[in-house]
Amino acid sequence: MAETYDVLVLGAGPGGYVAAIRATQLGLRTALIEREDLGGVCLNRGCIPSKAMLRSAEVLHLLERAEEFGLHAEGVRADYGAVVARRDKSVAQLLKGVTNLLAGNGVAVVRGTATIRDGQTVEVASAEGRATVGYRNLIVATGSRSAPLPVPGADLPGVIDSDGALELQKPPRRVVIIGGGAVGVEWAEIWAAFGTEVTVLEMLPQIVPTEEPEIARELTRAFARKGIECVPGATVRDIHGAGDGLAAIAMVDGEERVFKADTMLAGVGRRANVEDLGLENAGVQVEGRSIPTDPFMRTNVPAVFAVGDVTGRFLLAHVASHQGIVAAETIAGRKTEGFDERIVPAAIFTHPEIASVGLREREAADRGLSVRIGRYPFAASGRAQASGEMTGFVKIVAAEETGEILGAHVVGPSAGDLIAEACLAMRLHATIDDLAHTIHVHPTFSESVMEAAWAAAGTPIHILAGRVRRD
Repeated sequence: MAETYDVLVLGAGPGGYVAAIRATQLGLRTALIEREDLGGVCLNRGCIPSKAMLRSAEVLHLLERAEEFGLHAEGVRADYGAVVARRDKSVAQLLKGVTNLLAGNGVAVVRGTATIRDGQTVEVASAEGRATVGYRNLIVATGSRSAPLPVPGADLPGVIDSDGALELQKPPRRVVIIGGGAVGVEWAEIWAAFGTEVTVLEMLPQIVPTEEPEIARELTRAFARKGIECVPGATVRDIHGAGDGLAAIAMVDGEERVFKADTMLAGVGRRANVEDLGLENAGVQVEGRSIPTDPFMRTNVPAVFAVGDVTGRFLLAHVASHQGIVAAETIAGRKTEGFDERIVPAAIFTHPEIASVGLREREAADRGLSVRIGRYPFAASGRAQASGEMTGFVKIVAAEETGEILGAHVVGPSAGDLIAEACLAMRLHATIDDLAHTIHVHPTFSESVMEAAWAAAGTPIHILAGRVRRD
């Protein structure tokens, strides 16, 4: 007879393992099925390994600037193999941590490939054979994979995705990155630091197309200083061999251009893992390539929930974890506010760093909203000046009449950390007055959030009104 659990989770990425832990904390007997590594793409092939490499790139960049700080660092050189080894050590340590957390919370981990058989059971296939596991509630958290590049030649040797980038034991000599989103620009940052000649092709009018145009311009300028070429409005039509390398044919401003490299990285998005799960056997609705849910992460089947990338809206690890908690608490009967799509922060860990939450200025205008805009440049920040990190700014979008914060956008030092204050403010429906009158430690980068709020109120303290560059 199949062993039955209160909660059965498919997938041990940041959505699945967090959901499993929270479910056990709430007294629900929980099992987690995973066919690959615990921690999912984020821990093993995404967020963590790329950030470890970005940190090495950042340290190298800082050492190269040592004289700016009155220091002399001679003989500095990069050892890419050692960078990779450090990255892998970080991943292994965190993998051990996730393993211990699941065990310590009493989550049963089942290894194998899951197929839903009906509204009560899942079959698990592994090297040991097949087993059946029963469930009262099911959480689908099977994540996503790199989307294929839909152009001829995308399957040629030397054309890689982000997984392939992690497998390289040395940086490419020349690389063309197809896609200027988070994955593309982060790998551009990494490889440029280690001497690679980098070109970024983006189909839309700007790199980092989900960000404010002025933030994209700031990053483009920073990339230009590092020798990274950014080509927006570039539609790749074909990839073919060229001598001992590759050539990408792209249309740019109505003209055909050729971009040559020995490696090409396809960073054009991700595709949800919804195939071959047997969702239809439980009557779960799939729309396109994702599973629609309500704010409590319920699918159309009351006992089946979906969290993370499979929902198709926000392909972000922190969103998956939050949704996992919402699903577990809903199953346990806890009163929860559900998933609030207004407040989904995102970050891109380039140098300068980028983070945003809520409405962009243009989005607010498109919705017919009257807004106040407050900007504060890091060049005016005491902490930024002392740290030698003056690039970028904080921008706040607030409702004209009430002052309620509708969005925040940061490009500059510690952007991913600073955005959390704006997220909390938005969750509490706080206003620019609330932010402006909150005491911030001096000197810190976080003061720039407060100063942007003062600017949005029309009474900037540490800049003169109208003196902030907007381009």
